[in-house]
Amino acid sequence: MKEYWNDLTTAQKAKYIVASAAGILVVIFAILNWRFTSVHVLFTKVEIPITLLIIMSIAGGFGIATLFDYRKFKKKDKQIKQLKAKLVQKEAADEEQI
Repeated sequence: MKEYWNDLTTAQKAKYIVASAAGILVVIFAILNWRFTSVHVLFTKVEIPITLLIIMSIAGGFGIATLFDYRKFKKKDKQIKQLKAKLVQKEAADEEQI
């Protein structure tokens, strides 16, 4: 482990330190907010810890954002494939001229 740490650059070491500190802060946040609250889900009422409610909300928001962005990425991938095909055609035409 010591060899691995010594092989890292200063930026990588800083990244690990910041990520570790952020992880510790998240754990402290989770412990401090482990109170239960009631949540109305459709026709039922569920008791759930606030921390899990926050995590589920973040995951749900990420999922919704991913769904909306999927169409954009699919369109851009299609454009990239078309442009690559045009580039190959152009390179082939240039080789024929030589």
